[in-house]
Amino acid sequence: MIEKDLKNLHAKLEIHLEDQSKNYGSFIYAQKNGYYQGFEQIKLNGCRPTEKRFERYHIESYLSEQKSALDIGSNCGFFTIYVSDYLLNIDGVELNPYLVKISDDVKEFLEKKNLTFYTSSFEEFTTDEKYDVVFSLANDETIDGNTKFTFEEYVEKIIKLMKNDGYLMFETVSTDTYEPRIFLPKLEFLKKHFDVIEDKMVKSEYPINVPERRFLVLKKL
Repeated sequence: MIEKDLKNLHAKLEIHLEDQSKNYGSFIYAQKNGYYQGFEQIKLNGCRPTEKRFERYHIESYLSEQKSALDIGSNCGFFTIYVSDYLLNIDGVELNPYLVKISDDVKEFLEKKNLTFYTSSFEEFTTDEKYDVVFSLANDETIDGNTKFTFEEYVEKIIKLMKNDGYLMFETVSTDTYEPRIFLPKLEFLKKHFDVIEDKMVKSEYPINVPERRFLVLKKL
């Protein structure tokens, strides 16, 4: 990757961040740092490093170039873009239009052809696709107030979007992690619809008061 090309990309992305600060009316995650997700491949730091997250999840065995996936709340798209190398195709859904612009610019820069980003809330997202894998990474509740679904409605929509033998990669939001009892009713609901294949704690850098998150691999019943 030519350094000049990276500098041009970074400058382009910075414009989207500036526009976001000026015009986006909702809470902005990691605004102080610039990016919620980091991406070593394009030399961008963020609060949660994409490559390290993927290593910690250790989910390669559930992915293949014959499988399709959905990333709910894809943010600036770096994780979606990275994991696309392990899949046939992947869709990212993100409400914040400035983050979708960042996602599309990085996708174009890296010449990725097997992914699509949609500017939409998950509630409003529609597709005829049935996915082999769905990522819900710290996204079933959001502190920006834009989540309208109850947890049950959120999971029920995920189920409708999944193939019968599909996998849900589920990471807890901050409150569920530092107050584990809050997560128990959610876990019981998930167990009604999924087999728990893996349940582990993974390191997390953001926010700083949540050094670990709970990560589950769930198979649709």
